[in-house]
Amino acid sequence: MPDTEGTLAEDVRRRAAGRHLVVLLDFDGTLCEFEPDPRAVVLPAALRDVIIGLQRRATVGIVSGRRLHDVRERVGIDGVVVAGLHGLEIEGLGDRFVHPDLEKARAAVAEVSEELSAIATGLPGAFVEDKGASVALHFREADLESQRIAVEAFGVAAASLIERGLLRLMRGSCVLELLPNIDWNKGHAVQWILDRVERQRGSVFAVYIGDDVTDQDAIAAVEGDGLAIAASDRVTAHVRIDGPPAVERLLRAL
Repeated sequence: MPDTEGTLAEDVRRRAAGRHLVVLLDFDGTLCEFEPDPRAVVLPAALRDVIIGLQRRATVGIVSGRRLHDVRERVGIDGVVVAGLHGLEIEGLGDRFVHPDLEKARAAVAEVSEELSAIATGLPGAFVEDKGASVALHFREADLESQRIAVEAFGVAAASLIERGLLRLMRGSCVLELLPNIDWNKGHAVQWILDRVERQRGSVFAVYIGDDVTDQDAIAAVEGDGLAIAASDRVTAHVRIDGPPAVERLLRAL
């Protein structure tokens, strides 16, 4: 185990002494390596065992842009708290939250999803992921010219819905996503989870690990009295480790 993760785990144990540890993580790019097709991403069996072991010492949660049910199926571990759709839906700790304005976005998403799919069809390496309440254009495997065309076409297709205040744009690593224009993000989801853990377990020490700009709000939510960790250079935190392999080493150390 590289000293970086071992030392970091010791620091977490020292700072969390006397408090209940809460470990929250993004999924794609943090727990699991990116795949060109998001449907191909699976949680490795060895990492699943590590998380199950960590649950004996901590509350573990995953905060993802995927839909909640999608994360649940891919993780397959009882007791893990899951926040899906960037926190708009959360389940765990005997409670469930769905933002009351979530359903209003479905018509707007359906309106733009078909147009975006037509755009992606003509661009090798690009594809559309329709999540029902949000829609994402992926272009990780597209060449630079196709990426440029995809981004420009996405902007044209989304402009009216964004201007009308129906949807908002979320930029990620080689992905553009249209989400319901709701004042709620991963940071709100993290606070929702921590509030409920505190009610059940008392004082908590929170660790959040994320790899992309979509995790920045969650990082801000824990930085005051917890520990935020960046798993890539796409996001800013006081501590940085290098991708899913380092994340797994840290979880093993914890």
